[in-house]
Amino acid sequence: MKDIKAISTNSSFLVLTSIGIDVEIVQKEELKKAFQKSVKDDFKIVIYDKTGEEILNEMLDRYDESLYPIFLKLPTGLEDEDTLLELKRIIEKSIGISII
Repeated sequence: MKDIKAISTNSSFLVLTSIGIDVEIVQKEELKKAFQKSVKDDFKIVIYDKTGEEILNEMLDRYDESLYPIFLKLPTGLEDEDTLLELKRIIEKSIGISII
């Protein structure tokens, strides 16, 4: 079984299959169910985008103290998202300082 899963409504996530990531493209209404299933299926890393952020924020509190799963937001530049600013925030949050 693969350890990494990407879940999005954005079909451009399918490019991640080329590097061995299991990708699931769903409708916005099915995002919560897809995230819950990925946790139940013991994926270690779950990649998502801005569309799933609101739904996933509800789940993050439950897994905050757990080692797995790791939820990783991937900026896509869609929906008025500033990709560079998002990358800066993600890096700053993960290592504790801003390097960009």
